Amino acid sequence: MMNINLSEILSNPSAIKNFTVEPSFEVLELKRNSYPVAYKEPFVLNVQKEAGKIHLKGNTVIDLFIPCDRCLTDVRNHFEIDIDCFVVPNKESDGLEDDEQSFMDGCILDVDKLISNEIVVALPTKVLCKEDCKGLCPICGSNLNHGDCGCDRHVADPRMAAIQDIFKNFNS
Repeated sequence: MMNINLSEILSNPSAIKNFTVEPSFEVLELKRNSYPVAYKEPFVLNVQKEAGKIHLKGNTVIDLFIPCDRCLTDVRNHFEIDIDCFVVPNKESDGLEDDEQSFMDGCILDVDKLISNEIVVALPTKVLCKEDCKGLCPICGSNLNHGDCGCDRHVADPRMAAIQDIFKNFNS
């Protein structure tokens, strides 16, 4: 976990400080999913006190492996993270997490949570390994992008079951 203590900056009326930071997580853990980190780079986070608030500014890139929504193959997704926000550090943490400042605990800035929050906002709604991804066979689970598995995937319309029975009896 990458933490920065902002108390020194808060005590100085015109403090400006640059921190070289890098997310320490190897896997982005979310409530329902986790995504392995393929690439991350260190970056400079500019921290400045302005009118009683802390201004955070910096940018970085991070790549995550996210599974394709159709075939579950890992797809490398590139995120360019631009951080430009103001935070108001509270002197004591009351234990309640404000969604906008869940990365602050008193005067401690959690860089990993800050970056995670920015990634969550940028996550795509649909991830495909390729536009014409064929997905998985609903019968055997084979990846149909690698070839046809031979399963009978014809789904009969249940409303037509009575008519199909008539045709079966007629052909017999």
